Amino acid sequence: MSDLTTRAILEHNFLFQGLPAATITAICDMAHRRQFGKESVLFSQGDECDGLYGVASGQLRIYTSDSDGHEMSLNVIGPGETVGEISLIDGLPRSASAVTAGPSKLVHIARRRFLAYLEHDAALALHVMQLLCDRLRWVSSLIEESAFLSGPERLANRLASLAERYGRPLPGGETELLISQLELGQFLGVSRQIVNRHLGQLCGEGRIRTQRGRIVVRDLDALRSGTEQVNSPAEYA
Repeated sequence: MSDLTTRAILEHNFLFQGLPAATITAICDMAHRRQFGKESVLFSQGDECDGLYGVASGQLRIYTSDSDGHEMSLNVIGPGETVGEISLIDGLPRSASAVTAGPSKLVHIARRRFLAYLEHDAALALHVMQLLCDRLRWVSSLIEESAFLSGPERLANRLASLAERYGRPLPGGETELLISQLELGQFLGVSRQIVNRHLGQLCGEGRIRTQRGRIVVRDLDALRSGTEQVNSPAEYA
């Protein structure tokens, strides 16, 4: 698959989707392309914001960590997705860290140049406000998920979202997701042992089947059965 253009990345993103062509072109002119190797730290939680990043090729893992070094994965983003909208707008330190999951080519838009343009484009300012409202709704849905869903259903909900975004379709309507139990535990903030137990329950119910480093979702709708879907956005930090 060839690298995505800067325009394709921006037009895919909620913040820029639907904006006039002239506005997209102006923002594209601000962008610079950068290349990173595997396990390159793009930025760390608490760093000063230098702008927004879009993925032209490769993947980024977004995560948070505590003072003891324990990590919790928030999301994995791929081509066409972006990271850094929150700090791009408010200028506060990064709320999460980002590391490349493999060799990646990224597009960078500097915060200073973006804000200078934002001051003179009302349509873009409205899009920014819509994004902030979307983030607030998403945080509320995460709180609901933690409060009302059981451990297995929280796992089922996250598996369904990941499979829908990054899974490989298989014959018979199944979807293959390449992810380890440790990575799933980081997403949910629980141990690998707890993930293993919950996976066993979902297997017993016939909603998934597992192999080493591989989970096959038998039916996405069935996996979500009994849960309220939480759509995790690509934008963080």
